[in-house]
Amino acid sequence: MLTLKKNISKALNITSIILVVMFLNSCGTTHKIKRNFKRADKENSFFKGFVLYNPTTKKELINYNGFKYFTPASNTKLFTFYTAYKTLEDSIIGLEYYKTKDSILIKGTADPSLLYGLETSKIIDFLKKQTDSIYLIDDTINENSFGSGWAWDDYQYYYMPEKSLFPMYGNLVKHAVNDSLQKSVPSYFKQNTLVLDTVSTTREFTKNIFYIQKNSEKINTVPFITSNQLVAKLLSEEIQKKIKLISTSKKYNFKTLKSVTSDELYKKMLIESDNFIAEQLLLQVGKKVSDSYSVKLAINYALTNYLEDLPQKPRWVDGSGLSRYNLFSPNDFVFLLEKMFHEITLQKLLNYFPVSNETNTINLKPFVHAKSGSLSNNYNLSGYLITKKGTVLIFSYMNNHYQIPTSKIKNTIHETLKLIYNNY
Repeated sequence: MLTLKKNISKALNITSIILVVMFLNSCGTTHKIKRNFKRADKENSFFKGFVLYNPTTKKELINYNGFKYFTPASNTKLFTFYTAYKTLEDSIIGLEYYKTKDSILIKGTADPSLLYGLETSKIIDFLKKQTDSIYLIDDTINENSFGSGWAWDDYQYYYMPEKSLFPMYGNLVKHAVNDSLQKSVPSYFKQNTLVLDTVSTTREFTKNIFYIQKNSEKINTVPFITSNQLVAKLLSEEIQKKIKLISTSKKYNFKTLKSVTSDELYKKMLIESDNFIAEQLLLQVGKKVSDSYSVKLAINYALTNYLEDLPQKPRWVDGSGLSRYNLFSPNDFVFLLEKMFHEITLQKLLNYFPVSNETNTINLKPFVHAKSGSLSNNYNLSGYLITKKGTVLIFSYMNNHYQIPTSKIKNTIHETLKLIYNNY
């Protein structure tokens, strides 16, 4: 019996020593990271903030400039995701329609999925099967096609397509030239595309006239200027049936047709950082909560009903983070990520997130699931870190206004997160 007591006592002592060592190790890591931030403040001219939080113990481990405002870029999509997740149903409404004796009236719903790399045959097959005349109602979203604070000269780049009520192809056209053979998808735009020896722009500012360089092997993806007239033409070509555009002030008792699952859009938005899907999702939220296709009203609803107790009141103006008017703090992102951690099962939650390219895997197992956000001179990363011991931590690491290569910023983030992985 005495021997047993001695063995138990010895085991407890060993365990205590191990726990003390682990505690001291994590404390040492915390102090090291804090020292690194203070030293960086003296050596660098740009602005950074970092918050590390344990959602299980509800303990804040590190907070450096966590209360200050940063330009979040695509980290904004985390707020868009949470808003859509809380508001929308399991499947997206892809079409509204009303049948008369000899015709069918259709109306867009801001669904971004149609012919945009997702399975959208439900809508196309439904329209193809119609034997009556098809009419597209001439209606629009309740705001401008571009968001507030978007850079006007980005109009020709793939990451800034227009918002619209009835988008097709993500409001993007793809051009390619192979062995002097030009191809455009949708093919409708081939007639408006010029192949030149050199090009300085890929599209006219106010017209759907496109330019592609001869012998260019890459595929050019360019936003097109959309309109209901254009949608009627593109949709007519797709289903091989004439669709006419009509204007009406009459109210119809529309039925709805679902398209893709919401999860498909959430994953594509977060993993691919798709700006277009982010904006269209908030349009759909706006419609559901205020009967108006408005990103602004969707944001106001989310801030009032889901996020009224954010640590710092943000300036939130769009769904994608394209706008430099957006302002959020690292504390805000950690607060949001904690809400998601407690409201969504961990396995499901992590599946929405990209495995960060800025952090290596450990023994082929990813340890960081996080959303990045970048604009020129700004790079941020916010999400979840699973330590060597299996502890889930939440972090937000934000960098604004630097003039050094972004690769150096990413390397610093990686080294910090790897240190945390090994020592917490």
